[in-house]
Amino acid sequence: MTEQTTHPAPHHAPERLTFTYVPRKGLMKLTIVNFLLSIVTFTIYRFWAKTNVRQHIWSCVHINGEPLEYTGKGSELFMGALYVFLFMVLPIVLIGALIGLVYGPESPLLFVLQMLVIIAVYVFWGFAVYKARKYQLSRTQWRGIRGTLSGSAMTYSLLYFGSLLAKSMSFGWATPVMNTVLQEQITNDMRFGDAAFKFKGRAGPLYPTYAACWFLSLVAIIVAIVAIGGSIGLEKLFGGEGSTTTPETYAVLAGFAIVGFLLLTALIVPMLWSLYIARELRTFADYTRFDGAQFNLDASAGSIIWLSVVNIFILIFTLGIGWPYINQRTVRFVIDRLSLEGLIDVDRIRQSQVPLDKRGEGLADAFDVGGL
Repeated sequence: MTEQTTHPAPHHAPERLTFTYVPRKGLMKLTIVNFLLSIVTFTIYRFWAKTNVRQHIWSCVHINGEPLEYTGKGSELFMGALYVFLFMVLPIVLIGALIGLVYGPESPLLFVLQMLVIIAVYVFWGFAVYKARKYQLSRTQWRGIRGTLSGSAMTYSLLYFGSLLAKSMSFGWATPVMNTVLQEQITNDMRFGDAAFKFKGRAGPLYPTYAACWFLSLVAIIVAIVAIGGSIGLEKLFGGEGSTTTPETYAVLAGFAIVGFLLLTALIVPMLWSLYIARELRTFADYTRFDGAQFNLDASAGSIIWLSVVNIFILIFTLGIGWPYINQRTVRFVIDRLSLEGLIDVDRIRQSQVPLDKRGEGLADAFDVGGL
């Protein structure tokens, strides 16, 4: 019997990775089916609906012509949410009900419980963000290799909580520093297989744009308040005792003032801050490397405004049913503008050895953390 010899798989040369979004049919049907089944199951089907949408969108993202694969399951998301409900939400509700029965609905202990719950939400918000990102990465595969986060969710959560305190105490001026620190923490924990991402950079380059947006927003709000107050004041000043101005007229003026202020805070100020958001996205991409190759993201303030405005219209006019299209547009926005400068030796990357979480994004679902 002749002895068989095995030959190792050929090693391919390092390659330049390109990202493309290739739309697929079926999202409309998927959206309608998910909506109807969510109604029939009293929203319980949302875990499977979210999984179906991710599988569709992930498969549209191609790297060097090969699609991503999402391997998550609706049952994993459901079990994660059930775990949080049974061991966190339900005990809090029962404790509150017990305090109300024993000490009465006006008991200060109920206020203490509410404050503790609020503090816990803020402290563990970052934990929920980290675990959700870890779950999504661990269920994302390309060429059979999956991603993950290899760090501590609690460490990131405490850092996230500290960033909230720093931002509030500095009237927002700590935002560039804290956002950079958070991005560095989570990016340096990211892995594709056994290959690590690297993030390194300073917050300093972000501050000129941040300062401009901060002061322009302040000026816009002051101008709006002065204009609103001035218009009402002039009406009173020139109306005089013989004025025919009625209380209804003042109510209309007050209504216009409220609408104007809401438009300012919901439209004009966010448009101003899109300048900073675009700058931060581009800077963070420049600071990020994978296997020595540098990322670039061609995001402008105008493109972010257009993305946000259309997404808002989709959300409003579909009464929230169009969320899959908002997710699709957001992912496509990033993929169409993302590039990687440098060559990657993909063949040397081995599968991640980080254990898979058995439960999904329970805490993120409870906190309604944004994301796909």
